[in-house]
Amino acid sequence: MKNELEKVNPQEFGLEQVQAETIEQAFLPKIAERDGYAVIYEQLITKELTPETCKQARELRLKLVKTRTGIAEIHKTQKAYYLAAGKFCDAWKNKETLPVEQMEEKLGSMENHFENIEKARIAALQVERLKEVSEFTEHPASDLGNMQDEVYSAYLQGLKVSYTAKKEAELKAEQERLTKEKAEKEEQEKIKLENERLKKEAEIAAQEQAKLKAELGAKLKSEQDAKEAAEKEKARQEAEAKKLAKEPIKNQLNVWVDFFEIESAPIDNETSKLIKEKFSAFKVWAKSEIEKL
Repeated sequence: MKNELEKVNPQEFGLEQVQAETIEQAFLPKIAERDGYAVIYEQLITKELTPETCKQARELRLKLVKTRTGIAEIHKTQKAYYLAAGKFCDAWKNKETLPVEQMEEKLGSMENHFENIEKARIAALQVERLKEVSEFTEHPASDLGNMQDEVYSAYLQGLKVSYTAKKEAELKAEQERLTKEKAEKEEQEKIKLENERLKKEAEIAAQEQAKLKAELGAKLKSEQDAKEAAEKEKARQEAEAKKLAKEPIKNQLNVWVDFFEIESAPIDNETSKLIKEKFSAFKVWAKSEIEKL
């Protein structure tokens, strides 16, 4: 069996051959041990299986286990060493570069002194102007701090004009809305009152109609009753007349005279009394004349 390390190219891992030899030397004893067992292995696997060869296989396998674990332990030790070396290198790098970074930072601060002052001035101006324009817009322009004074003044004035126009338009729209709402409310109130008036008039008209209908019904009934009474009286008189026609002449004339009546006088005085007396005397005279027949 060939040496496995011969297949590993240190350049593939960014190492020079000299750097890799230290690691290879640490593994060589176990590699030599493995190669010795490999020779025994090649011989043993060609033998006939017997209890003795089975025993020899077990013994060789256990030796190979120790070789493998030994290689793993070397790997662990070597890797830990180089990991620690890497951390050591990191610590050195950090320790030695920190002063350099501090000097760079200080020099950079000195180098950019006036530039930083200008940046601070622009940042403060940005905050001040942003606060000022926020009163007139929800979407301020970016980079307010870098605007020239005259440009910013024109921009701010434009915002104020737009804001004032917008507020005036909103106020006008609100006033128009309130006016319209008031007019609609008044119109609705008028309609309501008119409907109530019409309803009341309709109710009164219905009541008047019902009253007239009742009066008309009562009048028609009264007229009908009077008509029926007249018809009955007429029928009675006709019946009396028919009956009287069958009576003797004296009886008929007496009945006729009995029907004579005089209405009440419009006034009560001597003349009206005299007329009543004369009328009563006339009926008496008429009766006496009938008795002469």
